[in-house]
Amino acid sequence: MHLIALLDEPTSGVVAIRGQVVSDLKAKQIAKIRNTTFGFVFQQFFLNAHETVLENATLPLKIAKVPKVERQRKGTEILEKLEMGDKLKAKAINLSGGQQQRVSIARALINSPEILFADEPTGNLDSETSAIVEDILFGLNEQGQTLIVVTHDEDLAAKCARQIRIQDGQIIEDTGVKA
Repeated sequence: MHLIALLDEPTSGVVAIRGQVVSDLKAKQIAKIRNTTFGFVFQQFFLNAHETVLENATLPLKIAKVPKVERQRKGTEILEKLEMGDKLKAKAINLSGGQQQRVSIARALINSPEILFADEPTGNLDSETSAIVEDILFGLNEQGQTLIVVTHDEDLAAKCARQIRIQDGQIIEDTGVKA
C-alpha cells in the first residue's frame, strides 16, 4: 500500500501514475498527488487530539489552502453524512473509537479522492462499530469510490470483490474481479 500510495519508494522497478514515473517528480508534486488523488484511513486514527472534529476532518483542505468558509461547508456536509454533525465542535480526544474512525474517514474523503486506502480500518474497533465502518466504506465503494483495503482480517477481506494475498513481499494469490 505504501508504494502505490506514494508513501515509500520502491527498491526496484518503478511506480507510475497515469504514465508518469513518480521518481521523476519533485517531492512537492508527489505531495500534491497524495493530497488530491488519495484518501487515507489508518488503523491508528492520527487525529489531532485537542482540535475539533471539524478541524481534523478539514485538515487536507487547509493544506490545499482552501478558504476557511469552504472548508467548514465541505467538512460539515461530509461529517453530517457520517452521522457526526452533532460533534463538529467536540475535541477529538473526547470521542469514542468509532467516532474517531468516522472523523478519519471524513478527513480521507474531504478532497473527493479517486482512491481511498484503508489500512486495517477496523483493527481497533469493537465488532458493532466495525460493522458500521465497513458499511460506510463498502457503501462508498458501491457508489463508485475505488477502495483499497489492507487487512489481516479474513472476514473483512472476504467482503472485497478482489483479494490479493501477499507473503514475504510476493503475490501468492489474486482472486476476484479484475479491474
